[in-house]
Amino acid sequence: MDGFSSWVDSHFNLIQTVGIIGSLCMTAAASRREAKAREIENLLTISAHHRALWGGITAKPELQRILKTDVDVLKNPVTMPEEVFINEAFAQYLTSWRIANIGGIITLKELAADAKWFFSLPLPHAVWEKNIDFKNRKFVRFVRKAIKASGRLQ
Repeated sequence: MDGFSSWVDSHFNLIQTVGIIGSLCMTAAASRREAKAREIENLLTISAHHRALWGGITAKPELQRILKTDVDVLKNPVTMPEEVFINEAFAQYLTSWRIANIGGIITLKELAADAKWFFSLPLPHAVWEKNIDFKNRKFVRFVRKAIKASGRLQ
């Protein structure tokens, strides 16, 4: 036993260093697992909000025109329920844009493709134009860039 104590005494710095490094590695692994769990939780939360918002469009007849490409906004202006839904959709796009900017679950390229489709539809386009001055300037630039090829918001 005296030999073991002597060995520990002479290698104390090495043992201490190995212990510290081991603790740091275990902490890093736990931190990675926790970050992954948070990412999954965030994805599930965003998916639930997405489903709740977009599920409403199919359940409510008064919102059916929103996704149509052949709506004449001058003859049949945007209704209040349509405008409320569209503004909620804009808020979800803004949240997704913020998440994408911090390296989140969705990429800016994926979001731009979706934004190009939605913001180019007649009703969302009309509501966007009506409220554009109240939107985040950087987000407005993102939307304009995303849908520039569609010929809108130039």
